[in-house]
Amino acid sequence: MTPFRDYSGFQDLRAMQSLTQRIWSPTTPFHIGNLAWERFEHVGREPEWKTRLWFEGETVLAWGWIHDGSHLYFQIDPARLDLFEEVFSWFETAATEPDLTTMVLDAQAELLARLAGRGYRVVGDDHPFGLRTSRDLENLKPVVLPRGYRALSMADLRDPERRALAHRNAWSRIAGREADPPGRSRVTAESYRQVMAAWPYRPGLDWVVEAPDGRLAANACVWFDEVNGVGLFEPVGTDADFRRLGLAQAVCLAALHALKAAGARLAVVGPRGDDGYPAPRALYATLGFTAHGREIVHARKRLA
Repeated sequence: MTPFRDYSGFQDLRAMQSLTQRIWSPTTPFHIGNLAWERFEHVGREPEWKTRLWFEGETVLAWGWIHDGSHLYFQIDPARLDLFEEVFSWFETAATEPDLTTMVLDAQAELLARLAGRGYRVVGDDHPFGLRTSRDLENLKPVVLPRGYRALSMADLRDPERRALAHRNAWSRIAGREADPPGRSRVTAESYRQVMAAWPYRPGLDWVVEAPDGRLAANACVWFDEVNGVGLFEPVGTDADFRRLGLAQAVCLAALHALKAAGARLAVVGPRGDDGYPAPRALYATLGFTAHGREIVHARKRLA
């Protein structure tokens, strides 16, 4: 059996990110930035997440991260796909809910075959799934804002409390899902400080649009992987009071220009691909992002 250890703190997130960065390509599902965001956007969730890392010496070969007791995020070095059975045997016994799910991208043919061989079935397109979209950083449009609005980065703003409030306001009433009850985002100033302290966060790549009344009307955070030259948008949002003013496009363009200035060659983002939440997909299309892959969600019952 390959040596492993269970997650014990931020140093293990960096170890997980080391694998994610080492094997990144447009056909892999994770970026170092979304690992940091999802780990730190809320305070106090660590005990909910069973997470395990597999090693050879100091090199991470695979990791698994169980969300909500039933959904597995995982990565395995393509040169060590023999670890698939170890990762999934752990998941299927460590999960606490009976209905298990995971996802891979459509280009990951060998993982698709291994999931089928282990009894996972493909979930239909009526289930939420994500796309992988990208664009290069040439020929960016200028940032255009309504009179009285201005774009700022967190290098200028330096206020995690206002930044966290901007996120909560944007995610309390979601475009295209107005019939849903208001959301209850758990992002707080404390959790946003965690995000800002995480690698590879850069305040100059975290952007907001400030309205004339001082409210932060739109926001977009970008995470830059210098090794691969790629920046990830995660998260992006607009306060419902300021929709249809072009602010989401403007804040994303401000972040794209900053990303290009930082030396990136590519930007990526993962909007929903199903028709249950089409607004982000439409926004990124107007910004020049095109799809290069999609998630294939799989499900099975937990082992007894």
